[in-house]
Amino acid sequence: MNILIGNIFAFAGCGIMVLVGLIKQKKRILAVQCVQFVLQGAANFILGGMSGVVANVVSLIRNLACFKFKNTVWLKLFFIVLQVVLSLPSLKNGFINYLPLLAGVLFTWFLDLENEVHLKIVILITQVMWLYYDFIHYNYVAVAFDSFTMVSTTIGIFLILRDRKKKMMQIVLD
Repeated sequence: MNILIGNIFAFAGCGIMVLVGLIKQKKRILAVQCVQFVLQGAANFILGGMSGVVANVVSLIRNLACFKFKNTVWLKLFFIVLQVVLSLPSLKNGFINYLPLLAGVLFTWFLDLENEVHLKIVILITQVMWLYYDFIHYNYVAVAFDSFTMVSTTIGIFLILRDRKKKMMQIVLD
């Protein structure tokens, strides 16, 4: 029964996750991700993926802090250390539990990238980590949506690049 309930929460969070891949503005990406982190954290909790819970909670707090404070190196280091410390109890259960930690650290470090394409590339890399973690924890809905997110994020990259090319062509023609 927990697998079904966890996957229902995962479905809601994952639907939002796929939409994030199509969003072009960083502030909107961060805002929508907050809802995603709550739902996916609940799914991880129900399915027993405690390092996933920690990663989602720290990511939620990090995104909220990024709305209020400038994302300095010190703020990034604070959230990386926080995630490592809070993840320590779950890391003793094997390599798989390092994946949410690694994904969180990677995303936190590169969160302030000005280039939306580079940010989306980081999202793609972290999604691969989550895909494997979700599979191991029976979060089958999340596995499917991790895949969909990688596709939508790739589409988002192409849309951004297409828009940039149009702007450059417009500048040249003007």
